[in-house]
Amino acid sequence: MFMNMLNLNSRIYRFLEKSVDFFLLNVLWIVMCLPIITIYPATTAMFGVVRKWVLGKEIHGVFKTFFSLFKDNFVQTMGISIIWTALGLFLYWDLKLIQPTESFFSLILYGIVFIVVLLYVFISIYLFPVLVHIETSWKNILRNALLLSIVNPFVTILLLGFVGVTAYVLSIYPVLILFIGSFIAYMMYSMCNQVFMKVQQIENKE
Repeated sequence: MFMNMLNLNSRIYRFLEKSVDFFLLNVLWIVMCLPIITIYPATTAMFGVVRKWVLGKEIHGVFKTFFSLFKDNFVQTMGISIIWTALGLFLYWDLKLIQPTESFFSLILYGIVFIVVLLYVFISIYLFPVLVHIETSWKNILRNALLLSIVNPFVTILLLGFVGVTAYVLSIYPVLILFIGSFIAYMMYSMCNQVFMKVQQIENKE
């Protein structure tokens, strides 16, 4: 009886401790996103922390680990943020300007832009997990994110569904972002990690 109570208390303590860690990470992420231009470095740092959690790696405090990752990835993620945001805006305006009509040329052009937008979305959902998983150039990060999204359609569909449902819920209850941002990152990296493990197994066999 006494041992059962100890085990229960231990599980409750671990749950509360992890809940506090998630909340603290979410607060750090929101605060560091406030300057707007630091959204990419802050999001990368958040994914870096949840990566360590998913992989069972020890961290020396959420605060210290977050800012260490923020600093280490700042330059690269700022470069990617400029390129990726500019491309996203360009594609957005293309979709707004190019309307499908009865013209064969406009249909072809709209179709091409739509496919590019789809690839942009595919890369985007893998972007931060790949950023914290692989140390390489920004070009290779984008290329790897695209390749992973294409060769693992099942996980990509799961991620798209998860992101879509989450975006819908947040559009109704935007205040939830104050509490669940880090949990969303954790779930996304957990799904992506299945892909990373599969790729690692294939490479080991070769």
